[in-house]
Parts: sequence; C-alpha cells; structure tokens
Amino acid sequence: MNTFESMKNDLLLLSRDISKLFLNAKTVPGMPASPFGDWDRIGGAMEEQIREDVLRVAVVGSIKSGKSTFVNAFLGGDYLKRGAGVITSIVTRVRKGNDLEARLDFKSFREINGEIQEALVLFPSAPGRDQEEFDIRREKDRDDLKALLATLSSEQFLDGDGPDANAVLLSSYLKGYDRVKEILEWEGKSQAFGGDTFEKHREFVGDDALSVYLRDVELHIPMPGNLDDNVELADCQGSDSTNPLHLLMIQDYLLKTHLILYVVSSRTGIRQADLKFLSMIKKMGLLENICFVVNVDFSEHDTLADMKRLAGRVRDELKMVREDPEVFAFSTLYDLLRKEKHLLSGKDLARLGQWEEDRDMVAWSEEERVRFESLFREKLTRDRVLLLLKNHVERFGVAVTGLHDWARVTKDLLASNRGDVRGMVDRIRKEQERVAGVKALIRDTLDGAVQKIRGEVQKDIDGFLDPHFGEIVKGIQEFIRKETPVFGEADEDLEGMGFSATLYKTFQQFKRSLDLYLAETVNPRLVQYIRREERKAADRLAEISEPYQSMVRDTLERYEEALRKMGLTPGTLQEEEPLSLNIDGVRRQAGLTVPPLAAALHYTAGIRTEGVVRLGMYNLVNTVKRWLRREEKPDGAPGARRALEDSLRRIRRETERSVVFHMSDYRENLKYQYMFKLLDLAADVLYGRILDRFRMLTADLSDIEKLVDQEEEVKGKSLESLASLEREAGDILLRLQGIRARMSP
Repeated sequence: MNTFESMKNDLLLLSRDISKLFLNAKTVPGMPASPFGDWDRIGGAMEEQIREDVLRVAVVGSIKSGKSTFVNAFLGGDYLKRGAGVITSIVTRVRKGNDLEARLDFKSFREINGEIQEALVLFPSAPGRDQEEFDIRREKDRDDLKALLATLSSEQFLDGDGPDANAVLLSSYLKGYDRVKEILEWEGKSQAFGGDTFEKHREFVGDDALSVYLRDVELHIPMPGNLDDNVELADCQGSDSTNPLHLLMIQDYLLKTHLILYVVSSRTGIRQADLKFLSMIKKMGLLENICFVVNVDFSEHDTLADMKRLAGRVRDELKMVREDPEVFAFSTLYDLLRKEKHLLSGKDLARLGQWEEDRDMVAWSEEERVRFESLFREKLTRDRVLLLLKNHVERFGVAVTGLHDWARVTKDLLASNRGDVRGMVDRIRKEQERVAGVKALIRDTLDGAVQKIRGEVQKDIDGFLDPHFGEIVKGIQEFIRKETPVFGEADEDLEGMGFSATLYKTFQQFKRSLDLYLAETVNPRLVQYIRREERKAADRLAEISEPYQSMVRDTLERYEEALRKMGLTPGTLQEEEPLSLNIDGVRRQAGLTVPPLAAALHYTAGIRTEGVVRLGMYNLVNTVKRWLRREEKPDGAPGARRALEDSLRRIRRETERSVVFHMSDYRENLKYQYMFKLLDLAADVLYGRILDRFRMLTADLSDIEKLVDQEEEVKGKSLESLASLEREAGDILLRLQGIRARMSP
C-alpha cells in the first residue's frame, strides 16, 4: 500500500534535493547575483509544513464503551488510564515522541475560582458570595465551602440524573486542593512526567479530585504501534455524559479532526444516546469521516455466531444515521492483553488463556482488527494526500519547472551570437514588463473581489447571528420562555427542602436543559452555517480564479512564443496544474479553528436575595390576610410558590440578556478572528500560486548580459552548470510525476 508515511518521506527527501538544486543555481560561474530570490527557501518551508501538519483522530463513544482500552490496544501498550471516572472533563491527546512523557496543562487559579464562583450561584445556604469573590487559596474560603457542602441533605445533593454536578465539582476541588496547590499558579502551569514518573499522570486523569484541575493532557509515546509522526489520537469523554460542558468540548475537538472512530460496547449495542449523538455529528457535517468499532467482550458471547449477529445488528441500526456504515467488531481487551502478555498478572494471564482456547472466535476478532487497521491507514493516506501532499507536489512542480525552463533559456542565450543577445534580452524585458502589469492587475482585482466577498460574508453573519432578530437567538429565546419547571414537584420540594434549596434545584434543572439545548441543537446549526459560509467563500474565489487561469495561460503562451521567435527553446516537461483552492486545506494548514462554541452564560446570586425578599413580603401579606380572616392555620406555600415563580422570571430575563451579549461577542469573533482571516489566507494562497507560475518569467537578466562578455572559458563552465541544472531539474520532475501517479485514485 502507498501509505502516507512513505509518500511523505519521499517528499521530504525531494524537498531537500530541490533546495540543493536552487542553491546550485546560485553558484553558476559568472552569475554572482541570484535570479531566484527566495526560490531556494520553498523546499525548506514546505518541509517544515509537512512535518508540522497534524492529522487528528477522535475516539468517541458512550461512557464505559471501552474507548481507553481501544486506544491502548491501538498504541500497543497500557498507557491510558482504563476505567477512569465519568467526571473526567478533558480530552486526552496522544502523539508519537522520542521519549515516554505525559504533559499536563493545569487550570489557572483565575479559571478555578471562576468555576467555583459560577457553581455557587443560587447554591443552597451560600449567602454573601455575591459581595465577595471566592478564592480557593484562602483557607477560610475552603473551610466555608466545606461547611456548606456538609449541610446538604441527600435530597439536595442528588438531582434526577444522579449527584448534583455543582456539588460534585465543588467537592472535587476541595478534596484535591492540598495535592495540587504547589503546582498551580495564577496564570496556569504545565508539568511533564517522563520516564519512570510517566505513570504518575494516571493519578491526575483517573482521580476526579485531581482531574478537575486539568485543562489538557498530551501523551508522547515512542514507537507506538499504529501512530505515525503527524497523527494525534484523542480519547474523548463519554458522549452520554450528563455534563453538557463535556459535549461542548467534544464538539470543539471534532471540528479539528480528520477522522472519527466511534466505539460501541458489545454489552449494550447501539443505544438511544448513541443515535442522538450520531445525529448531532451528522448535522455538523462530520458523518462522512467516521467508522465504527464494536468493542467485543468475549465473556459476554458464548459463540462466534452470537458475535456475528451482534455486529450485524449494530450495522443495521447504524443505517438509520448513515446509509453504508463501516463497522468492525473485535475485542480490544484481547488485543491489548496479547500485546502486553509478558507484563500481565496471573488473573489476566488466565483470562487470556481461556479466550485463546476458543480459536474460531479469536481468529475472527483478529481478522476484523486487521481489516480495521488496513482501512484506517487507507483513510489517513487518502485524506492526507488530498489535504496536504497534493498541494506540495503542485508547488514543487511549478518551482522546479520554472528553474528547468530558466536554465534552458539562459543556456540558449549564452550559446547565441554576442551581438544578438542584447536585443533578445531587451525583448524579453518588454515581455517581463507585460507580465508585471498582468500580476498587478490580478492583485488589484483579487483584492477588490476579496473586499466584496468580505462584505457578503459580513452581511450573512450579521443577519444569522443578529443578537435581537437572528434565527439562532430567536430560537434560544423561544426555548428559554417555554422551558418551565414541573411545579408539582416544586411544591413538594418547597415543603421538604425549603425555598432556597428549591430555587437552586429548579435553577439547575433550567440551566442544564438550556446547556443541552445549546450543545445538541444550537451548536450543530452553527457548525452547519459556518461550513456553508466557508464553501460559499471558496466558490466565489473559485469563480474569480477561472479568468486568472486564462490570463496566466495566455501570458505564458505569449512569452513562450516570443522566445521561439528569438530562436530560444522555452518548453516545459509538465502541464500546468489548474489553479486550485482547497478551503479545508488552507484552514488546517494555517491552524485556523472555529471560535469555541461553548456559551458562557453568567448569572448573579442577587436572584436569591431578591427571591428571599419577595418571599418575606408574600409571607407578610399572607399573615395579614389570615389575621383579617381570623384563620388559625398558617400556610406559607402560596407565598413561597409566588416568590419562586418571580425568581424564575428573573432568571429567564438574565439568561436572555446573557445570550444577547454572548451572541454579539461570538458574531464579531466569527467574522474577524475566523472568516475574514480564512478569506485573506485563501486569497494569499491563490495569489501565491499565480506568482509561482510567473517566477521564471520575471528573473533578473542583467547577469546574463555580463556573462556574455566574459571569456569563452567562463562561458563554457556556465553552460556546463546550466546543462547540469537542466538535467537535475528534469530528473526531479520525473520523480514528482511518479509521486503524483501514486496519489491518483
């Protein structure tokens, strides 16, 4: 198979030969001034791009589906913590490296305190926090928070889906503080664990009280089984996590990926949560770059026929979201244990031995694994060729063709009669002046077209993300106004937990519903829209490039015809590639990413203060009414119910204001930090490719005139050097043709 790695290595070798070729061109005897400018740097710049470009592969799936086990087996060693807690809120990224090392990026004190302060909004029995900002570095603040958590009843600590997320977050921060306080800094800090200390990173990833302090984890592994130099493999959080922020983080990473591997546990098969998540991926336009791995648990299946039935059922169910899903079923744990056999405990050795006794099941699993790894490499190769290597081959071809033609024309000039050379040079210079005029015209018209496209993009984004009338904001506002609590449950909570705890619980239910709506509905629509705007901008630039292609071709033909009339031989060894623009390749090569989708909706603790005041007022009114009616039984429920309703109305108003602010900010970031930058980069790439085609036509000819007057011995050496350059350039062009042929489907 023509793997990406083999083609990449061929190109890297070729780039060095090209750099050497241009350096040799600068040493032609009798020509001290270089006619090539920065041509010799093309090879070095492309080599750097080839080495630095990263192909990202995301491993996703539901909680406990075996994602970490799959990654470990894929890498050929037990590197990632298996069975980590579901609270872990980071994506663990793995790259190939020279040494075994784990790089942990810790949150700053600013981020930590901000998260705690946000979690304390409306938290039961947390008065006064709207006046004083929480600082985890202060012992008094930690003691107050510990006392606050101790006052929570079991009803307050639990919500409908399990432990209250805020309570777990606050508790985790407290439990882990003493173990990380020496590491943390106000602006954040990174720490590496390498060699014998590598295993320590598992303590941070696998312990919720420590993982809560992490912002990012990157593992560097020497000689991982299936990981090439430029590939990053990411173990993502469970797609069915009850924390909406986890889903937002997964979405942000998926937007950077080239390939998605979705892991399904054979114990559960495809669940409703999987279909919901896959539907979201489909809305984001990412379902074409996905394949599925059924992580088979040998202990759950008695026969090979049972395993095959499961794989078939999963494939049939996945057809609901993708017409022809690519599904592979094998045991990732068996694969990992067999690779780590010399390190296994007695228990794991016994389990491995028991599985190996069922030869049919193991053989089928291994066959599926090999089939998966083969397709995985094929997808990587195909994707990388289209997005990266093809562009480099095109630029190499244009540059080397230019040098080849320059060497041939210069050789012909030197071999001409001395009296004819000056006239030829003058006529060539006139053609070069015409070329310069064409270049200026293209630059001016391209700049004008880009400004026009910018105006269209700005109008589109301003309308779509209008903070008052845009369809995104209107949809969020409609959701906020319709989202109402179940007041039957609220009445029971008011009686059992009191007003403050009920307000907090109701607020958390509302906030979680809104966060899920943003993650599952709003963000996919935003991604759809952004990709549509990208394609629109690319299509408009493609329309513009068509006449440029004709201008380039006509200019080259005119120039070549002028050379022929002078008795010179211009010919090229390759056809000119059409001016192409892959907007996806431009974005990825420049490292440009869509602004983060997570919405930071902020609330103030003043909501509770206002609610408590209203509660007191309503209770006073009820007391007066009872006194006037001479009722004996006090009933505080109506007052508490009305105060709760008033507080929720205030929450909705604050939320709508926060949404308007966030969308206004996001709209400007999307325009100026992403779309406009992408458009300018794409235009520069397009113009750079035009310049590449004109480089040979604009080479400085003054040295040729001087060389004509040199002694025959000097001219003879120059002719030999030029002939050698022409041959070397021709050989490189043939090698490029061979690589191009390997890239063809």
